[in-house]
Amino acid sequence: MALPWVSRTLVLLLCLTTASDAQSTSNFTIVNGQIYTPGLAIVDAPQPFTPLGGDFLQVALDISGNGKLPQPYYPPDADTGILNITMFLFSYNTFLNLTISNGTSSGWRNGTFEDAEFKCNRTTTQGFQNAGCQEIMAQESGSTVKHVNWAWPDCLVGIDDNDRDRGSYNISIHQSFRINGTGYYTIFNLPIQVTNSIPQLTQLASIGTRPLCSLRQNPLQNQTAQDASTSSPESQPYLGGTVSIGGSGQSGSPSTSASPTTNPGLPSTNGGLRRATTLAKIAFPIAFLAALLG
Repeated sequence: MALPWVSRTLVLLLCLTTASDAQSTSNFTIVNGQIYTPGLAIVDAPQPFTPLGGDFLQVALDISGNGKLPQPYYPPDADTGILNITMFLFSYNTFLNLTISNGTSSGWRNGTFEDAEFKCNRTTTQGFQNAGCQEIMAQESGSTVKHVNWAWPDCLVGIDDNDRDRGSYNISIHQSFRINGTGYYTIFNLPIQVTNSIPQLTQLASIGTRPLCSLRQNPLQNQTAQDASTSSPESQPYLGGTVSIGGSGQSGSPSTSASPTTNPGLPSTNGGLRRATTLAKIAFPIAFLAALLG
């Protein structure tokens, strides 16, 4: 039986949304649960589109390419290495662009109303410094994985996605690095959902008040401006090219490359398989639509 006009419209919107979601997840290269950025850093956590909340945000970055690169700091003539990582949390829905870490010792702007633990060079009650007060590459000396801990600021407090400033965000990871003697600058935006409960008070500060969004806010760049500011290698350094390890005093193998393996249930690193999977996800709702409208 033919569906009413309204029902047909709803089915069409559902199918188009499903197709759109299938395409959006195909933009990530995930190998054994690790998300490969266009640069040398690899994201261990969180996974794309993860609902997040709690007392603070944690981002885990492998800065060694799973042991392929030596520890910083590198010698001045090093062929390959990460020079700097900065990180922001932004949303085109809320128009917020908040500093997580700007890679300097000054961090964000200081305010007299914030707890002492959220000012630069201070330590929280749980023993870590907010990432904006310390260079990411200088954290956790001796560890190849850097854990960026960032207290959720006041405007993100809530219990679901109905509050004004909560919802879809991107963790924006900016990298300045060298590969085989050539300098690059990349921006990798990892989508997350700020939808889980974030309490009004934080256990990271003795008084309990959260840091202020107003002191971490920056002008928001559109995607065109972000793309224009980058200089990316032709392929992912570990999965498509060869990374040379050189320079005086620098350890590591002379050259290294990695072969991707498909992680079941996640976007494939093989282009053909990824496209086939995406087409299958799109074809199913279209076929379903045709059957209903027939």
